[in-house]
Amino acid sequence: MRSDIEDFTTSSKIRDAAIELFGRNGFAQTTIRDIASAANVSPGLVIHHFASKAGLREACDRRVLGISSQLTVEKADVDALQKMMGEYLSHPEKYRAETAYIRQAIIDESALGDAFFGALVSMTEDMLDAGIKGGSIRELEDPRATAVVLASNSMGMLVLGRHVARSLGHDAYGVDTINRIGIPTMDLYTHPLYTDERFLNAARAVIAISDKSRER
Repeated sequence: MRSDIEDFTTSSKIRDAAIELFGRNGFAQTTIRDIASAANVSPGLVIHHFASKAGLREACDRRVLGISSQLTVEKADVDALQKMMGEYLSHPEKYRAETAYIRQAIIDESALGDAFFGALVSMTEDMLDAGIKGGSIRELEDPRATAVVLASNSMGMLVLGRHVARSLGHDAYGVDTINRIGIPTMDLYTHPLYTDERFLNAARAVIAISDKSRER
């Protein structure tokens, strides 16, 4: 029993150190030795728990995606979303390592990076489904494609955070930037940007013609 608890604590310490370093330095640049040093363990112990750097990366993905999954579904509930936003804005440092990790995972051109984004899209689709069932989100023509658009917008904001902050006169992407874009983001999701359906109908017409031409 005691040995199992110690192993769990050690593996968690290694995993959390890896999340920190992967997010800060990138996956390719971070070595097993770097992670072992940060976790104050031997490189051999890292291999013992995770078999390889790829195995450790997968464990980090599962951890970060597990946290993100819970938060994503909660976004469909007003009270849960308000609580989540308040917690983040009050203690942004608690989410710094995970946020940096997600940024690196999105820009990482690898099979694991692809799988990570696919998981984020699926979680967003679950959020939309929960919102539709709960009455906070309207019925959608194509929930999967809508989930892709929303996930891309959110991750794009994260990846481009430095540029977003700079464009708004801030030194870095942080609470000040999030406070500035929070209302415009919710406003766009709550109220239509266009005053009628002319642009929507134009897009439908063009896409219908394109689909027909490809069928020939």
